Amino acid sequence: MIRRATPGDTEALVELVVAAGMFSVDESWLVEGLMTDYFDSNEGEGHFCVVDDGDGPLGVAYCQPKTAADRVWDLTMIAVRPARQGQVRGTAIMRHVEDSPRARDARLLLVETSSLPQYDRTREFYIKCGYEKEARVRDYWEAGDDLVLFRKALNEG
Repeated sequence: MIRRATPGDTEALVELVVAAGMFSVDESWLVEGLMTDYFDSNEGEGHFCVVDDGDGPLGVAYCQPKTAADRVWDLTMIAVRPARQGQVRGTAIMRHVEDSPRARDARLLLVETSSLPQYDRTREFYIKCGYEKEARVRDYWEAGDDLVLFRKALNEG
């Protein structure tokens, strides 16, 4: 069942993204801050966070509008518990995520990820979901770790 996140999900979602390897334990404060800001004010600004729930969070996605662009959205985070990866949960979450901006007449959905080998499967996942590799920014995250930008057209015009 995919549903909107609630404040009570925060601790489990932080643990989930750490377990999925998106962030280290030392970086978990980034996710905590993202969730705090979401529940404090960003939900009202069009941001949304969804949870794939089955006896606790199995996956999560966070999406937000890009304020300086015409009807462009950013998938800030998507993660699935490692034991549940490869079971179409990520694809189901991604389809759910795409539907919200599409319903708001979004033109594009952008996704940023890393070029490191540990993200090979992540990049393959985006391509499988119909995203196009749009750009690469060398040494973006840190020296030797490039930003890889993917895009998907949601609505024409």
